Amino acid sequence: MNKNFFLWLETLFAVGSMLVLFFVSSYPESAWLTLRIYILAMIGFTLLLVVAVRYYQRQHSSVDISRICEMVQQIDVPAFIWSNDLSTLFTNQAMDELLGIGESEDPGDTAVLLSNFFHSIGVTPREADEVLNGDTFDSGIDDGSGNKRYISWTTSMLKKGAQASLYFSIGFETTELEEAKRSLTAYAQGLFISQNRYQLSMKLSGIGILLCESVHDVYYVSDEAMHFLGIENDHITFSDFRKKLHPDDRFIFDDYLNRIRHTRPSEVTTSYPSTLELRIRAHAGAPYIWYAYHYHENLTASNGSPIIGGALIDITGEKAKDARIERLAFLDETTEIANRNKLMHDGAETYRICKTMGTCCWIMVLDIDRFHIVNDSYGYETGDKILKNFAHILCKYTAAGGFAARVSADNFVLVLHDYTDYGDEELPGRTLEHIRSDMAGLTTEEMTTLSLTCSAGFARIPSDGDSFHEVLEHAEFALAMGKGELSYVMGYDVNMHREMVSQSEMEKELAEAIEKHHLQLYYQPKVDLKTKKIMGAEALIRWIKPDGTMISPNVFIPIAEKTGMISDISRFVLHEACEQNALWQQMRLTPIVMSINFASGDFYQANVCEVVKDELYKVGLQPKWLELELTERLALGDVNYTVQQMNALRDMGILLAMDDFGTGYSSLSYIQLLPLTLLKLDRSFIIEIETDMVAQEIVSAVIKIAKSMHIETIAEGVEYEAQSEILKRMGCDYIQGYLYGKPMTARDFQKRLEINTYGKELGT
Repeated sequence: MNKNFFLWLETLFAVGSMLVLFFVSSYPESAWLTLRIYILAMIGFTLLLVVAVRYYQRQHSSVDISRICEMVQQIDVPAFIWSNDLSTLFTNQAMDELLGIGESEDPGDTAVLLSNFFHSIGVTPREADEVLNGDTFDSGIDDGSGNKRYISWTTSMLKKGAQASLYFSIGFETTELEEAKRSLTAYAQGLFISQNRYQLSMKLSGIGILLCESVHDVYYVSDEAMHFLGIENDHITFSDFRKKLHPDDRFIFDDYLNRIRHTRPSEVTTSYPSTLELRIRAHAGAPYIWYAYHYHENLTASNGSPIIGGALIDITGEKAKDARIERLAFLDETTEIANRNKLMHDGAETYRICKTMGTCCWIMVLDIDRFHIVNDSYGYETGDKILKNFAHILCKYTAAGGFAARVSADNFVLVLHDYTDYGDEELPGRTLEHIRSDMAGLTTEEMTTLSLTCSAGFARIPSDGDSFHEVLEHAEFALAMGKGELSYVMGYDVNMHREMVSQSEMEKELAEAIEKHHLQLYYQPKVDLKTKKIMGAEALIRWIKPDGTMISPNVFIPIAEKTGMISDISRFVLHEACEQNALWQQMRLTPIVMSINFASGDFYQANVCEVVKDELYKVGLQPKWLELELTERLALGDVNYTVQQMNALRDMGILLAMDDFGTGYSSLSYIQLLPLTLLKLDRSFIIEIETDMVAQEIVSAVIKIAKSMHIETIAEGVEYEAQSEILKRMGCDYIQGYLYGKPMTARDFQKRLEINTYGKELGT
């Protein structure tokens, strides 16, 4: 019995004795002394008993950890003592074996060992005490040899402390029980097949059963599965079942059916079930619910036909727990769509399915054109908003199957499922047109001067590579082929790689040429038709190798644009041409206008005006002696932004010319929008101007319109005096061509300037 019972009994007796002692009026004289001594002795004994009991309880109220550790060591099942601050750990031999610690081996850091163990059983260290204490916790642990041991853990608190509490956990092996459950499940499935249309399996509650022989396309379903699927009949066709799946999961289901139908039971050695995770919607408008679909690949009917089917289990709760972890690992924080990790994970599975089933998908790599201008001009907050809205646009086109991901700053990937028999070659281009149309709505009030567009490269799975990673690279190569161009789209061609391989050596040589200053400027005279004097020069880049070989700009400029080296070349041309012009003016030679060509990537920089202004200041050249030549394609790629940039340059006093006018897709009406000072008539009109009346009419009309707008004109490619005379009669202001000089070195051009200024070369 409880010690406290006797203690209270003694106390009650002592109190009763005192009452007798003090309230009884008289005792026999002979008994008075004896009774008094007895009562006082009992009171003293009671007090001593109280003190002894309290002392005993106080001495044994704290846990004797050493004794418990000795007892734990004798247990032949895994057991350990631990603290919730991970600072204490005592394990027995069975637990050491489970943790993989040898007898003479140092277990290492206690916190790390405990943390790794808790993670292995699916519990975070921070919540271990809350999850394990007072409850039975089942877990599966890999024993290191590929087998899984199932253990049921029971945990109790030994001591509660202000800073940390001490717990005792003991595990009981349930592996045999799990195997028995599996055997029972296999046996039950055998019963499902043997009964009339699987009547026994239909009665299971909580688990939806789907079963059929592979020769049919109809699932027989249990009552629970009917509830999951939102149907009233006990059967559903594969086609109708597929319609209830999320579009992204239909591809997986198709692969499952294909694999099951073509798998002979004898080929499968494992008896463990496989699992698909599918999102199913019971009714239109209802939310999708996550289910785990457990199935075996080696079930057979009595006639030897493979059995298709398995169990549906609602895993919505489990998926919700995993959502936060998956969000951190697989979701892009800014756009809230998949990141590169998720892309590579799902892409590899998509490639496998396409390869197995003989179907195809398209990978589109998209780049928002000139996105750096948005960040530079309107701020990163606006830029992030544009990225998020663009991501939502892409997701709209995955409704029929596929997924979208953000892989870098303004680069996105769109994977589209192609359900046509032979592949819809126009699907990527058609989708891109829709995306560009949707992008028109992304601009804000403060971005009225900038039109948002995107470019894309695409490739096909699986024909354009031996893996998803390789197909993705090929799509990126296709996008890179149009680097610097706006609204560009290109599909992958196997010849791309061959071309890139042949160009790789030239890319290295070009980079070396830029570094070692093997690039050189040549200057071609521009002549005033009235005075026959040189009024300007066009600076033309040349690459001269150390052995004297000259590489044409038509060869290396496209390479420079694709590799990004064009910016270095543009800075070199700007500096060299301005410095040379300033030097000639310092020599008192006739001032001329120096014309340079601007690459599109440089022109669309937000700080292009500052770059030009700084260079002019460094060399001491006035802006009126610099002319920037823009092509039609560059100038009209984004008219609103072009006008903004050109007005800023004109406000500085810099001259602006449109090169090769008439060869592009512009109309004469565009020159009303652009603040041009000069139109360059393309040589294709000049070559036939002596004999072709149509060419004469076109050139004459352009000159007249330009004059009416106070824009000067210059004809390039003039080689004969007769051409010069015709142009003069038409009112053309300047000419450029072999008639007055080919492109020449700075030294040779200087001699021409000396004659232009003094009528002779200096020093002669």
